[in-house]
Parts: sequence; structure tokens; C-alpha cells
Amino acid sequence: MYSVNETVRYGGSGVCTVQDITTMRFGRTRERYYVLKPVYQNASLIYVPVDNEALTSKMRPVLTREEVDALINEMPSVETAWQEDSQLRKESFDALLRSNQCRDLVVLIKTLQEHKIRRQKIGKALHVTDETYLREAQRLLFDELAGPLGLMPAQVHDYLTEKFAGIS
Repeated sequence: MYSVNETVRYGGSGVCTVQDITTMRFGRTRERYYVLKPVYQNASLIYVPVDNEALTSKMRPVLTREEVDALINEMPSVETAWQEDSQLRKESFDALLRSNQCRDLVVLIKTLQEHKIRRQKIGKALHVTDETYLREAQRLLFDELAGPLGLMPAQVHDYLTEKFAGIS
């Protein structure tokens, strides 16, 4: 059970604060809900039924500073997951995004950045679909890393670039 003011990660909505836990009535049914407010987006409130395991399984505590540091240290050794077949690639990338795990986002980002570099070397751009996956994975990862690093999400890319500047 999460508490009011706790910071959590909620699936594709990213980092949220539990603003309230309230009981709401819909028709004859009364149900308790987590009321989530996305931290880095001007989105509406998100209502998650406390007893809906399928939806609450998308919630988890955000990473601690120690977990963020460990993830960052692991980044250079993370294996990529490129699939030449576009349908298999889409399925793989969707699964990585939906996993709600930062390490999977790192796999996706690293895979797409390496592919982007290969494409640039032959004078081509990343396909729009791949660019969309890259932006979404970066948004979710940078949102989560920002708080423990004491940064805003827009600063995380530069932080990581500087950190790995000397690593090949």
C-alpha cells in the first residue's frame, strides 16, 4: 500500500506523487483510489483503483540514489536488442517500454542510439517510429533519474553525456 505524498512510478505516466487515497462512488459501487499527480507533466490527475491488481502492478517506488548510481555504472555494459525485422522490433520495443523497469529503458535507448549512429554514418536519419520509441524511453528514464540526481529531467541527458564522455 502506498502513502499520501509518496513518489511512485506509474507505467507510461512516469513519476507521480500520491496526492490522496480516497473512496469514490460510481453508481452503487464504492471503491478506494490512489490519486496520482504526474510530477514532470501538466497532466490531469490519475485515479488508480487500490484493489485493481492489474493497474496497481504498474505502480512501484521510484529508484533511490544508490539504485540510480548502480544503474548508471551498469550502462556501458548493457547489451543492445536490435531486431532487423520491423514487426519483431516493434514487439520487443513495446515490451521494453511496458516493463516499467529502468534497465529495460536503458537497453532501448542504447539500442536506438547505436542504430541512429549507424544510420547517420550512411547519411540517413532514424525512422520516425524508432525516433518516437527513443523519445518516450528517454522521457520515462530521465523523469525517474532526475529526482534522485537532484536534476530536472531536461538536464539528465547532459549529465549522462558528461559522465560517459571518456568512455568508448
